[in-house]
Amino acid sequence: MQETTDLPPREEYINATLEHSARVELGDGELKNYVAGLPFPLIDPQDPKAGEKVAWNYRYRDQGETAQYWPTSSVITSAGSVERSNKFYNASMYGMHRPRPDANLATWEKEGIFSKQYTLMLAPSDVEGGQTLGVTHDKDTITHEQWVYDPKTRRIRKVVYNIYQASGNADYLMEDWNGFNGYIHVYEWKYLGEKIILVPGFIKTAEPKLGGRGNWYPVDPWELRKVVVIEAIPKESHPAYSRRVIYIDLQASWIPYSLAFNRKGEHSRTFFMVHRNPESSPENKGIRIPILSVQTSIDYHTERAGLFMPHKVIYNQPLEEKMFETGALMRRGK
Repeated sequence: MQETTDLPPREEYINATLEHSARVELGDGELKNYVAGLPFPLIDPQDPKAGEKVAWNYRYRDQGETAQYWPTSSVITSAGSVERSNKFYNASMYGMHRPRPDANLATWEKEGIFSKQYTLMLAPSDVEGGQTLGVTHDKDTITHEQWVYDPKTRRIRKVVYNIYQASGNADYLMEDWNGFNGYIHVYEWKYLGEKIILVPGFIKTAEPKLGGRGNWYPVDPWELRKVVVIEAIPKESHPAYSRRVIYIDLQASWIPYSLAFNRKGEHSRTFFMVHRNPESSPENKGIRIPILSVQTSIDYHTERAGLFMPHKVIYNQPLEEKMFETGALMRRGK
């Protein structure tokens, strides 16, 4: 075990919270009067909407203005062997609710676009050159949009984005990313309280250490951290889960782990998110944003785990808006 890491949000985000949070209210699939920072810095445990407010806090955590990842995504058997794997490049840019509102992207803000995501497949050869462009709307009730570029046909097509589908070659769902990446409005949220628990620590090395069955589990030193716990129950039938239990770090606003229960109510999946201390990353010194080092998504029914491991992460380096246009997929295509 290691000492608890002190990693408060960056000053711009704290200042935005102090300036704007008092006017924020819950809306229908979006927040009213939300500008920037943490929407609800003070949570009343007796508030029947406390769980939902925590979920909105997580959605609008500080994720920087831009993020670039160079990860490997693999499926690992219980024996520790790699069943399949791919490599890709991913870039995200946030157009709304930046800590300094004058830095928002005017066009995206006008269109209600919270963020865009670009992905380029690098390996293996049968998927190399494939590209996707995703759009996340600020209003939670608007479905994400996605376009796909196929290098074999050199065509771009818009596809139906299904958050309940498996992500790439992995077994976990799109909404399982980072412990929870789903729509807030499709769940009933319950506040379960604050706790001090032992979680995977902020590692100070370039690569995380994994061990245990299948090499699925984080074995770098863990640390004690204060978290808030919420439960998410689908309002309608979910294809995989009857509920989720999500642990969110109160200082750094990341999910160290979350639990998913199948439709029979059995604990079926565990998601561990190990983050790197940004002070140990030369490219990210001073950003004060947790750097995802690995996500392991363990499925106890199939006895396999998805492993998402970024080998390089860069925050807040300038990216051009045109990088996130559909026409750019063709220009970059093979």
